Amino acid sequence: MTTQEPKYTPTTGAHGETTRRTSTGSSRVTEARAAAQRVKLDTQAELREQGATEAKEAAALKKARGKKEQQRLQASRRATTTIAHAVDDYLLDHEGGNHSDKTLEWHRTALGLMRTYFEKERGITLVGEVDASAINAWFAHMRKSPGGHGKPRSERTIQTYARSARAFFHWLVRRETIERNPFDRVTFPKVGKPLIHTIDAEEFERLLLA
Repeated sequence: MTTQEPKYTPTTGAHGETTRRTSTGSSRVTEARAAAQRVKLDTQAELREQGATEAKEAAALKKARGKKEQQRLQASRRATTTIAHAVDDYLLDHEGGNHSDKTLEWHRTALGLMRTYFEKERGITLVGEVDASAINAWFAHMRKSPGGHGKPRSERTIQTYARSARAFFHWLVRRETIERNPFDRVTFPKVGKPLIHTIDAEEFERLLLA
């Protein structure tokens, strides 16, 4: 009786196949996670960039609104500030700067004359209404009208009043009550040099003999 040995047929083990499948699955999971992480990081970067852009736009809009509001307030100030009120503030500013009483009195006189002329002769009460033609008309008026003692004003006196008015409007520009100084377009009064009387030799000898 012959005993037959069992035949051996090589087969692939189930464990090895499972290992390969597990390795492949883990690799896919890792890649998927990495891709998801990249998407997340890209999304966060885009959000940060978008947030920075929105912040810049908001800041620019706020600045534009602030500038517009400032312009509106300045326009309102120009439309409502009277010459009388502005002159009072100007004198108080000089007084606060400890300027001399003589300087204050000179400004008070000059600006008082200017304000009275603008109100009575030109119908101007607001600082924003004063222009170069009104100022030139005031200069001409001071040359034609008598001064406090009933005598014509000298050119030197008129020039000094003009300096006071010019400083006043320059102060209004610094305070942003007006945008431009109307004196920039004004022909400023000039004072002529005093004439020197010359004498000839004969007249000089007569003076010596006298």
